[in-house]
Amino acid sequence: MESRDMNVRINKEKSIGKVLYIVEGNKTEALILYYIFCKIYDYQFESILRGKSYHKYNSKENIMSQVFVINTEESNIKTIDKDNDFLNNLYITLFEQYDFNVDNAAIYYLFDRDYQSNTDVLFINKMISTLGNARDNGGYDRQGLLLLSYPAIESFTLSNFEHHVFEERKETGKELKQYLHSRHINHQNITEESLMCAVRELWEALQKIGKLNLDLDDFREVNKKIFDFEEKEMESNKAYRILSLLCVSLFDLGLLEIEEET
Repeated sequence: MESRDMNVRINKEKSIGKVLYIVEGNKTEALILYYIFCKIYDYQFESILRGKSYHKYNSKENIMSQVFVINTEESNIKTIDKDNDFLNNLYITLFEQYDFNVDNAAIYYLFDRDYQSNTDVLFINKMISTLGNARDNGGYDRQGLLLLSYPAIESFTLSNFEHHVFEERKETGKELKQYLHSRHINHQNITEESLMCAVRELWEALQKIGKLNLDLDDFREVNKKIFDFEEKEMESNKAYRILSLLCVSLFDLGLLEIEEET
């Protein structure tokens, strides 16, 4: 199925319970998630970010869908290690002060695969092979699903507004940000229509990598195939193909569905 020959259905009324995004940066990821969950889905949205106090957006009563965004201690993927005291203490804060029980939440880790900032390939491979389900990872001390962006989260923004972005290559997040600036592309313009474009771009990339499907019960194998493909691209071409897996979390939550046209 070609990515342009599909219907993308957005489920705006679905109750998703408690959802936690653990993100690398303290600005762009949170803003993108804000535009998705407040402007498109109209859910309650809360955040605790580095250097900033707690903030609640789009407050609801009797909420059935609560989305929380927090930072790791530093902008580095190694800070999601299960022994990281910063995250463990923050989980306690979420429960005691904001009635957010992490044990009952779907957790997604959004990080960049920028080889200049996240340099420990062995650790990334370990996390890919471990963090394959948002709610349960088979006895591992930390649940959650790791979703990378190549080379940075701005790949998601670009995929909202341009077609066939997987054919483009960028070496670093800095280079990608400069490209978006030159094209006057900004995440503030993300809409329901642009999100559907991003879904089609993701699907197109998965088919080009190897006709991959979204196994949301256990995403580890698909995640590893994507990672290996992108690492070969970096080795051969000194750049990554433009790709963000952020939309995978929306599929996992049942907020997006793909229906083939008949």
